[in-house]
Amino acid sequence: MKTRLLFFVLFLVSATSFAQRIAILGAMAEEVELLQSQLKHAKTKEILGFRFKTGKLNGKKVVLAETGIGKANASIVTTLIIKEFSPKIIIFTGVAGAVNPDLNQGDILIGKRLSYHDYGRLTNDSLKFYPTRNPHTKQLNPQFFLSDSILVAIAGEAAKGIELKKITTDSPQPRVSVGTIVTGDTFVASSVAVAGFRRNYQADATEMEGAVVAQICFQQNLPFLIIRSISDKANEAAPADFQTFKKVAADNSAILVKSIIKNLE
Repeated sequence: MKTRLLFFVLFLVSATSFAQRIAILGAMAEEVELLQSQLKHAKTKEILGFRFKTGKLNGKKVVLAETGIGKANASIVTTLIIKEFSPKIIIFTGVAGAVNPDLNQGDILIGKRLSYHDYGRLTNDSLKFYPTRNPHTKQLNPQFFLSDSILVAIAGEAAKGIELKKITTDSPQPRVSVGTIVTGDTFVASSVAVAGFRRNYQADATEMEGAVVAQICFQQNLPFLIIRSISDKANEAAPADFQTFKKVAADNSAILVKSIIKNLE
């Protein structure tokens, strides 16, 4: 009983500290525009050409930024937002391609584990996957970066009180699950690659920014959470599906992020 009570107290303390300043990132305009439109008392600060919007969302202080697509862009903006705004947590919101065949367009994946699918040694035969290395300590990073467990739990609870958009009127109601995301500097439109991600990483989705945000946060001891909604199946139909469904998927991810922020009391 005492152990359960202690966990509950720690959960409340952590959740309260998380609410002090929240950084929210998305790669594309579609991934942040719903959140931007509901920002209260918004102010804009430009740093090295990147625009950061501060204000309140669901009563919490936030700083919001569009990173641009890909690992380099995401790393620049993540570093700047940490240095200039000192957030207590970072949440990345946006879309992804499904690797798990059980995921459909519009579904949401709470990223519990993040890894790169394009980092390692490339030979004539294959790509041997390696973990990254912390440039300061020279120690190897973990192969998988883990989102903050309390934030994952809060996201799961927040998902129970939201209404997500159907991808089409005839589609089933989108579902929320927890899983593994792999990141690389490629838009994946290959069923062969999808099979490899599933086999090598037990991945559920693939995108282009999450793991780099996770790596930076891990190295800076900063809690993070990656939220992705499925826009396509990362197969040969992905380019057309992405264009068709990215807006609905991006809005679904933002809807969950809003609920998470509301629950950070």
